[in-house]
Amino acid sequence: MQRAKTGGHRRGTPNRATAEVRDLALDHGPAAVAELARLLREAQSETARVSACNAILERAYGKSLPGRPIVLDLPDTASVDGLARAIAQVIQTAASGQITPSEAGDFCALLEAQRRQ
Repeated sequence: MQRAKTGGHRRGTPNRATAEVRDLALDHGPAAVAELARLLREAQSETARVSACNAILERAYGKSLPGRPIVLDLPDTASVDGLARAIAQVIQTAASGQITPSEAGDFCALLEAQRRQ
């Protein structure tokens, strides 16, 4: 049996210190992006500064998401022939640069899992 939470702040609400740090990081976010752009153009060996910029950006905006939604109009995959055409289309989409090779691999893995069912 789970007990009801009593006291403290609402679940999912950051505590005051976390909110203050996030606000400070948000204030420095544009400067961090500008610094990364400068480093991209001029850096010789500024690894520590890049790490600091990344830490500020992650604090301000969160870590980037690992993937993005992709919509592909694939042929019917109910048959082996349809699956083969779908895989060929995914490969062609990656070759044209519309999706990354990694994304194409993920799609092909999904199609392969469907084939095994």
